[in-house]
Amino acid sequence: MIISHRNAKFILQLPFILFAVLAVMIMSCQRVMDETIPKNAVSAHSPRPSGMNKNNVARDLKFQNAAVTPLTNIHYTGLYCEECHEKPAVRGGDLYLRYGGDYSLLCRCHTLTSDVYIHPVDITPTVEKRKRMPPDFPLENGKLTCLTCHDIYRQCQKRLFERNSLRGAPYPQRVSFCYNCHAKANYQPDDPHQQLNSKNEIIIGTCLICHKEKPDEKHATFKDVTFIGDIEMICRRCHHIAGNHSGNHDHMKDIPSPAGLKRIKLVEAKFHTRLPLNENGKMTCITCHNPHEKGVLPANSPGAKGAGSKYRHRLPKNLCKECHQM
Repeated sequence: MIISHRNAKFILQLPFILFAVLAVMIMSCQRVMDETIPKNAVSAHSPRPSGMNKNNVARDLKFQNAAVTPLTNIHYTGLYCEECHEKPAVRGGDLYLRYGGDYSLLCRCHTLTSDVYIHPVDITPTVEKRKRMPPDFPLENGKLTCLTCHDIYRQCQKRLFERNSLRGAPYPQRVSFCYNCHAKANYQPDDPHQQLNSKNEIIIGTCLICHKEKPDEKHATFKDVTFIGDIEMICRRCHHIAGNHSGNHDHMKDIPSPAGLKRIKLVEAKFHTRLPLNENGKMTCITCHNPHEKGVLPANSPGAKGAGSKYRHRLPKNLCKECHQM
């Protein structure tokens, strides 16, 4: 049942974690693949170190309002201005920002979970990118900050149904925003879920988007399959799942309880399916979602269950109900 990563080459290194004298944690960047990005850039791809989660770092943050925690959404309410501003900001004038305007501290709740953010900051864009960038995408001392992509003033407004702070939003797709600066022809990815050609033959190159080597789809077990990196991080390259997922619970945070593991086994046996866990025994994206195109795995294989279904659920329509005995 446990997926093996024994030979997997992890895409990312563990981040460096520094604690400022005021006990405010700043997450620093690790190496990213674009060699034009300096080593001290804050990376959006740094995973949390093993054993660390939002709860046991929350106490290291300081807030002006005693009721605010790292899990409080202070945006779009207009109630928590003092968390970022020393006094009311003047639109087009002095913002009176705390921490000297250091966005790594102003946006400290987000740097705690930077693995869900896909772009580094504190880097100087290339000349080519600066030519493509819209004029209202501001830089600070020639470098990217959170403010470059996000209209933070928009987040200060009490507009409960307008929660996209990306400049120029809304966009038809999330990645459409990226093409404001990045050339679409260079960055538009292939669909990793389109795994068969017109002759229903497996496209090996597509397999290698996620796998270290093409698995034997007819005989390989989950223990035989290797990945190029952490499964959740592989999925997050394209899929942005923020907050608790799903059912307002972070399913990928904890190892299932003994009762939960027993229930997983029962569901697998009852529906002739697989609900694989990662190498640490935790649920991950592919526990509930089948990433394969229908026809890649033999139809009678438990691992083929749910391929091609809506949302790629391994047990369409009743997965939550069966696991939680609802």
